[in-house]
Amino acid sequence: MKPLADRDPFRVGLVAMAVGVLVAGLVLVVTFVSFGKTEYHAILAQTAGLRVGEDVEIHGVPTGKVKSIVLDGDTVRVGFTVSSNLHLGTSTTAAVKVATLLGTHYLAVDPSGSGSLDTIPLAHTSVPYNLQDVLEKGTGNLQKLDPVLLAKALTETSKTLTATSQNIGPALDGVARLAEAVQKRSGQTGDLIAAARSVTNQLSASSGDIVVLMRDGNLVLAEINSRRAAIHTLLTETTTLASNLASIVSSTKSDMAPALRQLNVVLTTLRSQDATLKSVLDQMAPTVRYLANATGNGPWGDLWLKSPAIPPDDLACRAGGCP
Repeated sequence: MKPLADRDPFRVGLVAMAVGVLVAGLVLVVTFVSFGKTEYHAILAQTAGLRVGEDVEIHGVPTGKVKSIVLDGDTVRVGFTVSSNLHLGTSTTAAVKVATLLGTHYLAVDPSGSGSLDTIPLAHTSVPYNLQDVLEKGTGNLQKLDPVLLAKALTETSKTLTATSQNIGPALDGVARLAEAVQKRSGQTGDLIAAARSVTNQLSASSGDIVVLMRDGNLVLAEINSRRAAIHTLLTETTTLASNLASIVSSTKSDMAPALRQLNVVLTTLRSQDATLKSVLDQMAPTVRYLANATGNGPWGDLWLKSPAIPPDDLACRAGGCP
């Protein structure tokens, strides 16, 4: 690489100047161009102490800076920036607020409405009262007053009050009548105070009963708390019992399954035996009925056989069988 001392000084100077101009341009761009910001304007009645570089806040969050303050006739045109992702509608308002007691301010912007705007009109802006401005304006206006005319105005005011003295008298009479009415009502006022005092005395005399009632109320509350604790204990024990039963069922599940199956077998056998017994009873019913009919005349059974299965009595006697 060729040393700088061996290069052409003229070309080196041109390159240095170009680099300087480029750096200056970058500084200007960074200073005056707000990346990710959108510039708006607001028309104010006065600056109210607002200065370039102070914050712009939306709902208490700083979102931009005041960029310019320009006198526009009888109003002030303020240029400011906010984040590009914030939308200012046609009903947006702006107000100058005091930030600290040291005199710093900020511009409070409240986005509202549909559509879009570039400039917030004067009807949608407001500024705080500035005592110094009021004093300055008041001092100037007082200096502009003619002392002779002011003295004449005060003289005329005094004459007017003198001319209206006849009206002042009746007004004072009205005040006196009002005082008399209050005085006449003093007896009723005293009765009202006496009644209030009797109520107070009654409450004072019943303070013991009130204290007892409060104590009984405490006892009731204590009993309620005790019942609540008992119910809580019952619920806790029930929960524990349910947990234990669940564990028992879970642990005996493998043993109870075969037992339940054997119980089903026993039930099936019993059902079949029940059917057999029912059939036996159905078949024995006619036999038992016939037997009951045969023994219905006494402790013997009637038997009839057609002759000569059994010989008659006389034949039996002829055979020497009778006594």
